[in-house]
Amino acid sequence: MRRLAPVALAAVAAALLAACGGGEDDAVTTSSAPEPTEASAASTPSPTALPTLAGATAPPTSPTDVTPAAVVAGRVTAVSAGCVEVTTDDAVVWSLSGEAHAVVGDTVLAKVAPLAEGVASCGPGRGARLESLEVAGG
Repeated sequence: MRRLAPVALAAVAAALLAACGGGEDDAVTTSSAPEPTEASAASTPSPTALPTLAGATAPPTSPTDVTPAAVVAGRVTAVSAGCVEVTTDDAVVWSLSGEAHAVVGDTVLAKVAPLAEGVASCGPGRGARLESLEVAGG
């Protein structure tokens, strides 16, 4: 029986070592995760390569900042009694009938309505009736 004890102890030690990795260096471990495929590797961004967007295919065909038809946005280019002249970014001149508290050079947002039947424009630009005028930054 004394002879079996060292053999049994050696067998148990060998089984424990085999179960724990067989005495390999603990700092080096192998991963059981599957290797990444080309598709998953391509979708994972590189830490050094920045993602880029594709270039535009063509310029927009219509304005991207559409202003409602009843709104005129631009710069005041003339002020007279009962008339304000506003020039838009597209170089369209509007002659707006109505009282406004704006000075030449102000950037404004004006809500307008069509002139009444038979009423002429107060200036050389497109005529409209001024309903409200908001000075930008004011």
